Formats: sequence, C-alpha cells, structure tokens
Amino acid sequence: MDFQRPSVWSGLTAQSFWVGAGVLWFFSAAVSAMEPPKSEDSRFYGWLYRFTHLLAANLDRAFGPISSLRSLSRPTTESSQADSQTKEQ
Repeated sequence: MDFQRPSVWSGLTAQSFWVGAGVLWFFSAAVSAMEPPKSEDSRFYGWLYRFTHLLAANLDRAFGPISSLRSLSRPTTESSQADSQTKEQ
C-alpha cells in the first residue's frame, strides 16, 4: 500500500456525509408530509405516524445544535442581572 498518494477514504467520507444528510432530509420531508391519523384510519397507521414522528424528533435532538453549548454561549438572565448589579456597585 502506497501511503504517499492521497487516500480514497477522504473522498468516501465526504460522500457518505452527503448521502446521510440527504437521507435525513428525505426522511424528515416524508414524516412532515404524513397526515395526522383520523379515527377511521387503521391502528397501524396511527402507530406508524407516532413512531415516525418520535424517530424524527429524536434524530433532530441527536443531530441538532448541542443545547449545552448553546447555554454556554448565552448568559442566563439571572447571571446577567447579578453581573449588572455588581458593576453598579
């Protein structure tokens, strides 16, 4: 194996990212297009509707912005008020 040439793996990694992003986008669009179940619909459709929405919400939570970093970037109102009171004194 020749380690001097650029690896094929770097291209495959980038390609698999975009394929995964496309699959997630397609899944999200399909779940959003589902109509809410009506009382006369089958029980399976009600289960499928709830299951796909649960899965989409968990995927959004897993791949969405990290909430702990979001809280670190914005000061809370209590700490902002304490800081302003300290500066006034």
